[in-house]
Amino acid sequence: LNLSISFVQMKIGKILLILGCCVWGSRNVQSQDVQLSQYYNAPLYLNPAFAGTAENTRVGINYRTQWRGIEKPFNSVSLFADHNLEPYNSGIGILYFRDTQGDSRLTTNEFSVMYSYTVNINDSWVFKPGLQAGFVSRDINYGSMVFGDQLNNNGQTNASTADPIVAAGNSKVYGDFSAGGLFYNENAWMGLSFHHLNTPNQAFSKADIQDLPMKFSAHAGYKFYLSGGAPKSKSYRGSSTEVSLTPTFLFKKQGQASQLDLGTYLTYDILMAGLWYRGVPVVKNDTGLGGTEALVLMLGAYFQGATFGYSYDYTLSGLRGSGSVHELSLIYEFEIKYKKFRKSKNTPCPKFHRRYQ
Repeated sequence: LNLSISFVQMKIGKILLILGCCVWGSRNVQSQDVQLSQYYNAPLYLNPAFAGTAENTRVGINYRTQWRGIEKPFNSVSLFADHNLEPYNSGIGILYFRDTQGDSRLTTNEFSVMYSYTVNINDSWVFKPGLQAGFVSRDINYGSMVFGDQLNNNGQTNASTADPIVAAGNSKVYGDFSAGGLFYNENAWMGLSFHHLNTPNQAFSKADIQDLPMKFSAHAGYKFYLSGGAPKSKSYRGSSTEVSLTPTFLFKKQGQASQLDLGTYLTYDILMAGLWYRGVPVVKNDTGLGGTEALVLMLGAYFQGATFGYSYDYTLSGLRGSGSVHELSLIYEFEIKYKKFRKSKNTPCPKFHRRYQ
């Protein structure tokens, strides 16, 4: 009997973990966006104003696998592309994001388009506002879950569940809108972004309300050239070896949750290495645990327009036993030549070089 009770408790605990992670069907729990450790290598996911900040054309992919210690880790994939319409002082971009969570296989697919416009403040500084519009689909696999009425003292019954949440539906589609702004020059950048301006309802059931809170983020960085200097050509290959140090930060707030990423990375010729701290030590989250979350270690390399990055999150919080967190990024920049129908009459625009990360 004790074994049966332990089995039931284990299953119930597993269900509660799933409910807590998936945050569906509750009016008191709010969802949060997936975080990427290499936020600097996912520019369109960070801020729609980054659309068109490459020299010409840029494509990229980001992959994150989280909590490798559990049976079904959380996996996220981001695909993006953007283009700098220099004659029109504009940038355009597209973003596809897919996230799969836990035993329930709660899956989110997002597709969005972005537009940004370049305003030359003077010969050194540029302001770039951006807009984003997209649609999101979410679905969940109830068949892989165990509900309370499928358990007894002998364990799992294999009977069908009568839980009303199953009858509420397993899919949801909604629109999502975001905006942002970016100030930058040859060495520095600072930006603000506001995601989910319409706070869409994510609940699968029409009778429930689970609004996705608006996410606010502030991000900035400065590149100190220790030797070499800013690249002068689109190939980013100068006559001198670049050695630079770039401190960056990202602060995010969504609902009751807040987070700070603070660190720096070193660039030496084609190699890059970075270290970041994630957390807000003076703030406790909803569980009462401290705000310290992780140290992020990053290694990367650049070669002929392609940038590759790998990062590892060393967990410092109570989730350390959940397993490792790995993230990969690959970005490639190239030139698409097109006829310029008109010349830009604005002052020369400072270049937001790809190797800012």
